[in-house]
Formats: sequence, C-alpha cells, structure tokens
Amino acid sequence: MFVRLAVFIAICGLAHAGPLDLGRIVNGTDARIEDYPFIISLRGGSGGHSCGGSILNSLWILTAAHCVDYTTPLTQTIQVGRSDISRDVDESVYQIEDVVIHPGYNPADSYIDDIALLKLRKPLVFNERVQPVRLPKRFSEIDTTTPNQVVTLIGWGRNASDGPVQTTLQEVDYYFVPNEECNRIHSNHIYPTMICAAEPGGGKGQCSGDSGGPLLYDGFQVGIVSWSIKPCTIAPYPGVLTKVSYYVDFINQYASDYGSTN
Repeated sequence: MFVRLAVFIAICGLAHAGPLDLGRIVNGTDARIEDYPFIISLRGGSGGHSCGGSILNSLWILTAAHCVDYTTPLTQTIQVGRSDISRDVDESVYQIEDVVIHPGYNPADSYIDDIALLKLRKPLVFNERVQPVRLPKRFSEIDTTTPNQVVTLIGWGRNASDGPVQTTLQEVDYYFVPNEECNRIHSNHIYPTMICAAEPGGGKGQCSGDSGGPLLYDGFQVGIVSWSIKPCTIAPYPGVLTKVSYYVDFINQYASDYGSTN
C-alpha cells in the first residue's frame, strides 16, 4: 500500500539535480505555455520556483519525490498556465491538499522510485494554457538504442550549475542514452525504472530547478527529471529520469479519474 506524507525528503546534494534552485535549462530556447500546457511550476513558501511538474487531471499533479515532503501542503503551491513564472498570488496559483510519495523512494539508492503525486485543494480550470499531459502505456518500453532518437526537455532549471535566475519556460532537444551505457558511465546504479538522456559532448540538458519536470517523446511524457552530475550537462554523464511507464498503476491508484492509455 502506498504511503502518504510519511517520508522526510533529503535535499539533493551537489551530484544531483536539486529541488531548491531556480533558473533555466542549459542551452535551451524560450518556449510557449500554449505548446506545453501541462507543465507547472512547484513553488516554495516565498513563491519562488523550486521544481517542475505536470498536470494529470483537474486535481492531480505529477512530480519527483525529492521535490516534496510532509510539509508540502503547508509550504508549497503550484502555478499553472504561465510561460513566465512569478511570485505573484493570482488565479494561476493553486494550493496543495495532499502528497503521495512512492513508498519505494530511496535517495540513498540512486533516487529509485523518484515519483510523487500532488492533490490540489480545488480543481484546475482548463483552457488553451492549462491541459493534462499524455502518459505512455504501462510498462511500455522505448527504443533507446536507435541513433538520433530525439527527446524534448522543458522546464525552468538553471542554465548552468551557478547560472543566473531565469523565469521564462525553456525547451531543449537531445537524445536517449541506453540504460546499459548510462549504467557504465554513472557510479550510481541505473535501474530499469529509470531512463537517461544527454547531448553527445555535453552542454545541453537538465540542471537544478528542472527536477520533477517532464521529458517528452512522440507527444507523451516518458520521464520525470530526477538527478544529474554537477557541473550540469558535463560530458559524458547523462541526465537520469524516472521512467513514467513503470508507474502508471501507481498514478492510477490515486489519480483515479485520469484517462490513462493503458
């Protein structure tokens, strides 16, 4: 049985994409919320961006476990429908009622099962800038071995490990890295429930503040940003993400009105 509000989450260390920094994707370009209406900004108590996430339905948000803890309903909110995020409190900001952290989440073991769900206090109002994300079929595998398999990362993470604070949504295209190769490169074990992506030679990809946000392939969210080596996007280390298809049952157990494709 999955556990609610039972885990104190350790803030990611320097070797991981941490949840408390703000900025932009490394070497990304400006993106429009109309093109990615499912992305949300998870905000801290001061209203500043902490992590990304995605809309499952009118009441449930998908994010990374390391982005939240038992205090989340009291100290965090989400902002939706904005390309340019802010600290404002207006109709784009929603309060959180409950947090569901995967019971297998373990930051000491490669951040395995780094996935969580947020239940909102009131339902979202859908429009062209606020829409649910599409999820893959349960346990569906992705061909990560064919060269030039492009994936898209979106978020508000830093443009470098010590980069400046930015507020405009960013997007960047880069490539899948097979789990076997990713496992050889990283000192932490890469599990089948994870997926890796990188730009050959480095220089593009996820950084602090992108955690919890979506990796997209063929119109579906296939990954949730989990961790990466610092400095951000340094070669040859791929970014590591939670593989969404392995957690469709977990998602559906709580977000029961989500129309999954399984």
